[in-house]
Amino acid sequence: MRAHLSPSRPMERSLTPLDYAYRLLAQRSYSEVQLAEKMLAKGFTEAAVARTVARLKEQGYLNDARLAADTAERLRQRGFGQERIREKLTQHGIAADTATTVLATTSSDDEREDAQRFLASRFSADTLKQPKIVARAFRLLISRGYPQEVVEQLLGSGFDSASYAEEA
Repeated sequence: MRAHLSPSRPMERSLTPLDYAYRLLAQRSYSEVQLAEKMLAKGFTEAAVARTVARLKEQGYLNDARLAADTAERLRQRGFGQERIREKLTQHGIAADTATTVLATTSSDDEREDAQRFLASRFSADTLKQPKIVARAFRLLISRGYPQEVVEQLLGSGFDSASYAEEA
């Protein structure tokens, strides 16, 4: 008796490490560390994973610096500050020195503008006259990874972060 093969689901052959990596990279970008972890979890040997990662780097399919720059820009557009972006890059398996290099291109003026744009997208100028709303905005910007000095500049020179933190 012959096995029934569905035309929409051909029989899957065992994948080589490179084929598996190509499949993963076709879906989304991965850092070297993330890809290696996925491949090891699939059961490939460390030697096969190392060879595959090296080959993909040579071919230009794996580039942690490019991934870090793209991710940092996307997070910046979503309202995150440098410190939070650094944390997220590290969580994605990007080396600390690569993250530092990517983030070095952003000046404090750029970060202040990003924070101001994010703040304007969340709060109207009228609502920011209310102390409780200012406190909420302060906590939000700090949690998003903006430096306290930038937050204080945006929310007013008379801003006292200690008193607003207590009101929460």
